[in-house]
Amino acid sequence: MPGTRGARPLVPLAVLLLLGAASAFGSGSAPPVAPPAAPPVAPPAALPYAPAIAVIDLFGQDTRFEQQSVAGRSEVVADGAVRGDGWLRVSTDGDGRQVNVRARTSGPLDLRDAHLRLLLRVDDPDGLDQMLVYLSSDGFAGYESYRVVGGPEDGRAFVLGGEWIAVTVALGTPLARAGAGADLARVTDLQVSLVDRGRAPVEAHLDALEAIARPARGVVTLMFDDARDGVFRHARPILDRHGLRASVAAIVDLVDTPGFMSLAQLGTLERHAGWEVVAHHTTALPHDTGFAGLDDDGVAHELGGVRAWLLDHGFRRGADHLAYPYGVFDARTVELVRRTFASGRTIVRGLGLETLPPGDPYRIRAWSVTSGDAPEDLMAAIDRAARDRSWLVLVYHQVVNGPTAHATDVRASDLAAVAAHLASADVVVLTLSEALSAPR
Repeated sequence: MPGTRGARPLVPLAVLLLLGAASAFGSGSAPPVAPPAAPPVAPPAALPYAPAIAVIDLFGQDTRFEQQSVAGRSEVVADGAVRGDGWLRVSTDGDGRQVNVRARTSGPLDLRDAHLRLLLRVDDPDGLDQMLVYLSSDGFAGYESYRVVGGPEDGRAFVLGGEWIAVTVALGTPLARAGAGADLARVTDLQVSLVDRGRAPVEAHLDALEAIARPARGVVTLMFDDARDGVFRHARPILDRHGLRASVAAIVDLVDTPGFMSLAQLGTLERHAGWEVVAHHTTALPHDTGFAGLDDDGVAHELGGVRAWLLDHGFRRGADHLAYPYGVFDARTVELVRRTFASGRTIVRGLGLETLPPGDPYRIRAWSVTSGDAPEDLMAAIDRAARDRSWLVLVYHQVVNGPTAHATDVRASDLAAVAAHLASADVVVLTLSEALSAPR
């Protein structure tokens, strides 16, 4: 293929430092929690950006990627690049046909100890069906594909129109495979593909494709949003039985009200059970809008209020981390959250598992568990996190000892089955703050 600058071959990675200390503990266990530090006097610093172990392509003037499909258009644009001397613009025709840009590497890539990170921008994410990356070791006689953005269950919402974002792709368990698949030890061919929803053309901008190191082991984080009473009554004994800990996202105005935990119960979880309390929001916000339904002052009030409440009541372990109300976010609220917190957790389960570190610590992907989720499916996701060395964030709400009344209710017996499997799995179980602060 034309072009002189290509990918640098990866060499097999040595034993990674990431989670090295945690790996000394038994399956499903986690390191002891340090005593809480004094409350910070300034907003927390952003979490560190993981350096690439290999730059595969910068999509600039000498990119190896060229259009492979009849559908669509692609061209290198010199102005406005984030990283190199240009970026690759890929456009669809608006008819639902897949547009492909493909590259052959200058030498085989060893991706066995790596995940991918793609720096991209989509101008019309509502019109996007999905973006995929394909890997091959034999000129696409066989290949495997992975979803970057789009797909079912609100995957499009992860990318907001007109902004550059880094998205990571957990390798190991592909979305689809053809022929012999791909040998991650020697990837020779790559393809990025774009599909619109058949209503109008979509334009995507590609600026960098990189390989980043996987952690030494997979990680699972358990979270309980809203701090509902069944979590203390039913979930806590189950997790205690297996030596597991979790993060609870509290709504300040609902603490000490019927159906929710008391302040004393939250204190027991953090100070005596090794759990942590993280920020959710201050008031009971409208469903499906969350912070997006507030003006800037309203969002600032929510963010400052919940963080001050956490620190005032001694909840310091998770005070730098936020779970977006209802998992809803937009570009404006993400920027406001950056001023107060070190991370923001969404609910975007359609893109697969998260990576450590995440592509963007303010858009942490998570699986919101519902009453319709079979324990076997959650166990399979745990096994995938172990196999792929990725990060699975499971978000529960209410836990009940009996029939479920709401979609977000989960039976205690189902949670018990998942917890037993998690305790025996080859993963490290960490709270949200521990996972994000693990050594890089």
